[in-house]
Amino acid sequence: AMTLRHIRIFLAVCDNGCNVTRAAEALYMAQPAVSAAIRELEEEYGVRLFDRLSRRFYITEAGKRFYEYASRMASLYSDMEREMRSWEIGR
Repeated sequence: AMTLRHIRIFLAVCDNGCNVTRAAEALYMAQPAVSAAIRELEEEYGVRLFDRLSRRFYITEAGKRFYEYASRMASLYSDMEREMRSWEIGR
């Protein structure tokens, strides 16, 4: 099943120029774990989010659409975290 962790990994790959190694460094993760998470997302939805050409990743049309949803979801989650953490106990 897709998790917020998958979404964050996908966004990190996109935001690091579709570079898995750079994304892994930014996330303090091992590169194979990042690749595995992307593969899990692709298997979950039955779409290719990236084309892989000579060890480089290129985002597909499906990947671009997924990016739109993923960024909205990550942003919404951040809003929720901020709101809940600032909530006064007993309010």
